[in-house]
Amino acid sequence: MNKNIKSKGLTFLEPIVVVTIIFIFSSFLFIKIIKINEKLDLEKNRKIFQVIVSKYSIQSFYSKERYLIELNFIEKEIRVKKNNTVIETLSLSKKLNYEIPYNKIRNPQFSFETTKTGNLSKAFTLYIFGYNNQVENRLAFYTFQREKILKINTYLNKSLEGINYNNILDYHYSSEGEGKIGWKEEEFY
Repeated sequence: MNKNIKSKGLTFLEPIVVVTIIFIFSSFLFIKIIKINEKLDLEKNRKIFQVIVSKYSIQSFYSKERYLIELNFIEKEIRVKKNNTVIETLSLSKKLNYEIPYNKIRNPQFSFETTKTGNLSKAFTLYIFGYNNQVENRLAFYTFQREKILKINTYLNKSLEGINYNNILDYHYSSEGEGKIGWKEEEFY
């Protein structure tokens, strides 16, 4: 009789152990999937900004026309206008946040033009924040008046900690932010 009692006790404990192991494994898997999705979202949105600005800069150079590019971080979209008519609209990830510190203020809506020579009307830096509002990407859009060309430098967060959406203005205008410490430059083709 003792054998049956022990056997029944083990069969009750076995499903609990199996369910616990499955739960722990699925938790790790779920976290990994979230991190992969975040990485893909960051890469996709980084490319959207790079391509849209490059595309209309090149079109301006060849057509000798200006394009207005509006970045709306509230609605999370990009609008491109020619002669006050929207010619292209792109949606950004709703899970990410974006910021352009310009003139020492936040800019939830930011716009700039391409010039007839393929340049931009102003230089600026765009930060992209991950799902947890930590800064992950930095895109610097430079204009060079003498050469009249556009240059985009893209940086990935290599070792920055504690820089988030709330304190990005302080960071951007600090010596650490200006020195690009903690960033790894990404090649853009």
